[in-house]
Amino acid sequence: MKSILLKLDDKLFEETDKQVKAEKTSRSNYIKNAIEQYNKWQKRRALEEQIIREVELLKQFDPDIELKREFESASLHDLQRHLDE
Repeated sequence: MKSILLKLDDKLFEETDKQVKAEKTSRSNYIKNAIEQYNKWQKRRALEEQIIREVELLKQFDPDIELKREFESASLHDLQRHLDE
């Protein structure tokens, strides 16, 4: 396991400490969980952007193809579930 040194401004530190106390967890665990959630959010955002680009590419070839409709109607929640598996 790796360690990091993290510097926070006073306001962010105080807000974080309030949440740590409210959740009855350690500061380290709270920050680790926050980073994990942010990483998941970034992956989802990248996937959404990729899907949008691919749908736009499909539109250039044939605007009536069935695959395009499937991409457009696909639930991003379903796609996220596949990423998490």
